[in-house]
Amino acid sequence: MKQTQPPGQTTGNTLSLAHLRTSEQPAGLVWRLSARIVDSVIFTWVVFFVMVEIDQRLLGGDPLAQRQARLVFDSTRSIVLVLVLVALYEIVPAVLYGATPGKALLGLRVRMATRSMSALAAAFGRAVVVYLPILFLGAFGLVVAVVLLLSVVLAGDGRGLHDRLLGTLVVSLPHAADTD
Repeated sequence: MKQTQPPGQTTGNTLSLAHLRTSEQPAGLVWRLSARIVDSVIFTWVVFFVMVEIDQRLLGGDPLAQRQARLVFDSTRSIVLVLVLVALYEIVPAVLYGATPGKALLGLRVRMATRSMSALAAAFGRAVVVYLPILFLGAFGLVVAVVLLLSVVLAGDGRGLHDRLLGTLVVSLPHAADTD
């Protein structure tokens, strides 16, 4: 006798699109890459603003702005601020809305492809995979980004290594013109 599973459930690490809304499709590479570029630009601006304006001027660096503002990563406080910003930019919106600001602007969402992990754990894992190698390995951390990009390109279903490990899927939301 064959066992049936409830809708949206998967076996092992296989992908089930049954729990996605019928109008959602896996996002294409160009859209995913565009969303990551938008996120990188916004996040870089946020980090620069916080590190220069808030950290240096308001938290004791140069309250009267007598020196030229500069981006400094030579203290534990700076690293902690960047990690807090990563959490606020990547993890919180992904848990609450299913997307980072860049993904939301381009109509993409992160969905759970499997029920193996919570949305918080998946969002945390995605942030760790994207940001920690760059933060702690510098330019060598970009190798991780290239490997993730290649894994998305080479995958038949558009899920990269990080998506497979974390049980996630990036989908495109329907556009208004698509629903008419």
